[in-house]
Order: sequence, then structure tokens, then C-alpha cells
Amino acid sequence: MKRLGVALFLCSIFMLAAAEEAGPVALNSTAPAPAPGSAAVVQAANAVLDAAIPTVPYTFSCNNGLYATLTAMTSFKTPDLKGEQKLKLKVYGFKKDLEVRAMLQDHPAPLVVIFLGLASKSKDPLARLWEAQLYEAGCHVMTFDSIFRSSFNKSSNHGVAGNLEMEAISAANVINSFEQHSLLEGKVTKLGLLGASYGGILALNFARLAKTNKITLKPDRVLVFSPPVSMHVSATLLDKMYDEDRSKFGLLDLWKMKGHEPVSPEKAIPFTDSLMRAGIGYVFHDDLTDAINTSKNVYKYELPDLPSDGNGGDKHRYAFSRFIEQVVFPYWEDKKRVSSLEDLWSFGDLGKLLPQTGDNVHVVLTADDPLNDPILLKYVQRDAPPGRLTVLPRGGHLGYLGTEWAKQRVLALFKE
Repeated sequence: MKRLGVALFLCSIFMLAAAEEAGPVALNSTAPAPAPGSAAVVQAANAVLDAAIPTVPYTFSCNNGLYATLTAMTSFKTPDLKGEQKLKLKVYGFKKDLEVRAMLQDHPAPLVVIFLGLASKSKDPLARLWEAQLYEAGCHVMTFDSIFRSSFNKSSNHGVAGNLEMEAISAANVINSFEQHSLLEGKVTKLGLLGASYGGILALNFARLAKTNKITLKPDRVLVFSPPVSMHVSATLLDKMYDEDRSKFGLLDLWKMKGHEPVSPEKAIPFTDSLMRAGIGYVFHDDLTDAINTSKNVYKYELPDLPSDGNGGDKHRYAFSRFIEQVVFPYWEDKKRVSSLEDLWSFGDLGKLLPQTGDNVHVVLTADDPLNDPILLKYVQRDAPPGRLTVLPRGGHLGYLGTEWAKQRVLALFKE
């Protein structure tokens, strides 16, 4: 696995060198564009944004993608939700009832279902922010713990986490059950999906399966923020952050970043890039432990121990890549749900997913998301179907979701 990570990293360097000679790729174009971060690129990106929402410019000020990522959930005020309900759903094929959170209009309205990031809970800040915004826009809203979490798996018993195609089918069963709830029956006019990060890739798989009638529910609109350009590469980058940066800092150093609210633009960022990479790698790998334990205790598929590295070893080394390749793939191959590791990784490949979804799907990315390879992002920009992809000049991984621009994109989800 380390050889794979090194190979990908070296490949990225060679690709970057070639791209620098040829010039970076512009939005939805094969023509060369100015260098990343230049005034021309920012102006072009803003032109795309202004065309989408003329009255709301994009004004996100932080130009450090790591810091924007680190402070993503503390960059906005978490709203108090009045009228939110917790409902227990009996879902087809599930072992136990599933708890969901909902805010319901008292009249027929669109339903928007929120798909959260890798280890997010339905009570987390982003879920509450979007619930408030969508309810304000006149929609029914429903969300639940990330499908990757053990809390979801304990109800669904759908299998080892990480197979996005099977998880999209599970999500469809949840939505079917929700629409049939007595409080909602006959009151849903159309369906929208709003996804973030891992939940964004989940929403895209849902849309892909719906387009080919493998899911009977047909979403009218799908809006996705910061999905990984490639789950394979993102896993490698997170492993690299943990393997190379985490060991440089103690837990006290990491603790200082917990709950940190962003400083004003005129002040210096109080953390080094290496420390922020260490924190991001640590948090994501700590979240992964939940899925590793469930796969071991419930499904009896265990992550094999690593050979000793001579320094006592660390179970988190290359953990994301190893979990997908040595636990998720063997499990779903045994279940006859995937035929190759490449197929499994393809469920998290934005470049392959976008063309397989409809014109009702839109994706928002940032140029400085530290979980993406900038070269792969350029290829996705070049090849994306016209009008289906917005790339913001900055904002990190989900760090821009508290902006007025992002809010207006969410509010406009069902705008004709």
C-alpha cells in the first residue's frame, strides 16, 4: 500500500509538471487557462457564479484551503431548530427502526433529503444549518446519521461500509419509508438530494442508479458540495497526511485546534500547514475506526495487522486505502456485488459519475480542497458536462458552506 501511495504521489508530480508546461484547464473547456490563483482565474470563476446567482457574489476570503477545511463547521452560527422532529422509520430490509430528523411543512411541498459527510451525525452543525435553510425555503427536510457510521449500520445491517452503490440503495429505501410516513403521505410534490463530501458522492450514485431505473425514486434536483474528485486519491492523501504529519505533533497540539473559530482575514493563521494536515488526517482516521470496528464485530471482516515498521507499528498507517482494499472489497466481492477493486473505486470517481447522471445534477468544488489532487480536478473540469460543475477559487473542503453564496444555492434548489 505504501508503494501505491508513493506511486500515486509521483504520478501526480509528473502530471503537474506536464500540466504546468501545457497550462491549466479552464472551467468546462479544453482551452488553456491562466495560472491557478491569478486574477484572471478568479474573475472567470466569479463570472460563472454571477451567472448562476447574479445578486450574490462569492466573497469567501480565506486563501488557505487547509485552514478553511479545519474551520468549516465553526465558520457559521449553528441555528436553533424549532419544530424539528425525531421519527422512527420501519425501513424495508432493515434490522431495526432508523431514527431520522425532520422538519415538515403543513402543506404539500418538495422534500429535500440531506446526505452528510463520512462520519457526520444528524445533529451536527451542517445538518442543522441546511435544515433551517431548506425549511425557510418552504421544503420538507429529512436527514439521518451518515450511512458510513455504525449508528446507521446497526439499523440497516446492510453490510460493510464503503460500497457507495449499495449505500445508495439503502438510502432509497429510507426515503421510500419516509415518504410513506403518516405525517408526510401525499404531501411530497418532488424530491431533492443535497449532499456534502462523502454524502455528495452518495447522492451522485443515487442519481446514477435512478437514471438507469435501478432505483425507482427519481430525484428532481441534486446539489452536491465538495464530493471527492476521486475517493481512491482522497484516501491516499488522507493516509499521507496521517503518516507524514501526525507523528510530528502530540495530542495537545491537535487539541488546540478542536473547535477553533476562524480568525479575521487580516490576522495570521495560528497553525502551520503541517499541523493542520496532521489534524485533518487524525480526525478522518479516528472516524474510520468506527467502521473498522463494525466490520470486525458485526460482519467478521477484520483489517489485517500491518507488518512491523520497526517503530512499534501503527494501525492507522495507510488505513483508508487498506480498509477499502482489504476489508470493503473482499466483503462485497464475496456478496457478488462487485467484481473488481476498480469497480468499487469507480463508485467514488467524480469524472465517471457526472456523465452518468442527468442535467438535474450540479456539483460545487473548490480549487484548494486539500482532499483532492489538483491535476485530477483539472481533468474533471475539462470533461464535465456543460453547466454541471462549478469550481470556486477557494474555500477548502466544505469551508465555504456558511457563505451567503452557498446559502442562496441551497435556497434555490427547487427554483425554476
